[in-house]
Amino acid sequence: MKTPVTHDQMLRMFESNQKANMEIIRSMQTAVNATTKSETDRIDTKLDGVIDRQDAQNDAVRKNGKRIAEVEITTGFVNRLRKNVKWIILGLFGFCYTTAWIYQNIDIVELIKTLILKKL
Repeated sequence: MKTPVTHDQMLRMFESNQKANMEIIRSMQTAVNATTKSETDRIDTKLDGVIDRQDAQNDAVRKNGKRIAEVEITTGFVNRLRKNVKWIILGLFGFCYTTAWIYQNIDIVELIKTLILKKL
């Protein structure tokens, strides 16, 4: 199981996204000012690479967020179950005790025989 992403890691991913955005803006400004076709082609290639990197980072952030949510849901369920184990055991014990007390005067063998005969 992967460890959850910390606040610092999310902040670093956000900052790197901001840097990529600034790179895109600078590349676009340079492309606007470019005079030759070869300069524009070089800038377009660089811009495509920056956009691809940013898309990959965004996908990673989305996947990490989904993974964190799944881990939190599972962990929360297990923690609630652990807190309630004693009540579950007490409930089962109480049910068994009550059932035994109710049926203490009835012969269990006779009860089973009548149940079997009713089904036949």
